[in-house]
Amino acid sequence: MIRLIVRIDDAGMAANVGGPVQTTYRTFDIEHPELEEALQSFNLNYRSIVGAEIVKAEPEKEPTR
Repeated sequence: MIRLIVRIDDAGMAANVGGPVQTTYRTFDIEHPELEEALQSFNLNYRSIVGAEIVKAEPEKEPTR
């Protein structure tokens, strides 16, 4: 199992009224054997996830007539 920790920085109040940036965290536990294997550390190796991207599915195209 992998535990992902997502940091959320909300600058809405800072941008609008000069308030502080609000930081919250959410955790997600997922099963992904391939990713777990890729992240396994051995001896002096250190591995981490350095980014993430939301990949949206392509909308289905209408068949041409």
